[in-house]
Amino acid sequence: MVKPEKLYRGMLAAWEMLIDFPLPAEIRAPLRRGCDPVSRAAGFPLVGVTVGLALVSVAWFCSVVFNEVAGSVVFAVLATAFLDLKDSGRGLGLQTSLFLLRGRRVPLTEALPALNSADLNAVGSPAAAVFLALLEVLKILFLFMLSFFHAKLWIVTVLVGAFTVQGVLAMQPDVTTQQPFIPLPPESRVRIWRPFAVIFVLMMLVFPIGMIVAGAAVYFIATGLSRWFDRTFGGVSAAWITLVGAVTELGLLALGILFALHTH
Repeated sequence: MVKPEKLYRGMLAAWEMLIDFPLPAEIRAPLRRGCDPVSRAAGFPLVGVTVGLALVSVAWFCSVVFNEVAGSVVFAVLATAFLDLKDSGRGLGLQTSLFLLRGRRVPLTEALPALNSADLNAVGSPAAAVFLALLEVLKILFLFMLSFFHAKLWIVTVLVGAFTVQGVLAMQPDVTTQQPFIPLPPESRVRIWRPFAVIFVLMMLVFPIGMIVAGAAVYFIATGLSRWFDRTFGGVSAAWITLVGAVTELGLLALGILFALHTH
């Protein structure tokens, strides 16, 4: 049984791995006592639910201050900005770099290692600009629809799912050093799925079918890519974890449009 204080430290440690916005020193103080790998792993979905509920509160506030359409637009823009800036734009840059490399018919196994030095500022071609614009418009549209059709809570699913996928990948060895970002033995790696399962079961009260589909998608993405990266490259990199997290976010947003909208 993980104590609440350890879970809190795990959330702080996971925050520092996931989100570039620095926390105040007073909040980070418990990390001085260290954080064990189990608590750090459990912190990934817990950070997702915390940040997700904060964004839901922003969506609710926007719907109160503005009319329904304007509030949904404001929320969609703010949430998109957060999703892009939480990793300082690295997810956007990596997605754009992969798009350009694949457009030049570079095989995936060669394109992924080339992403390590990718920079959003270095992909300023017209194709990159169009891709980025379409990506941003798509995210804004998805978030607008979730807000307008009374499915704001789905943003919790998006963040818990994407962060859990990143946490599972972070347990794999680093492709360069062969040291995992979260050093957990195989028998302990199931710990990350416990808070994930609790959150998703509770969310089934609101989105019964959607949560089943999203939960299955998250599980198979996380476990399938873990095996694929290990088999193909012998490990993962921080860039690949960020890339997979960004793509998972977009995929879960799309699933929300299919399974979570309340149109009545």
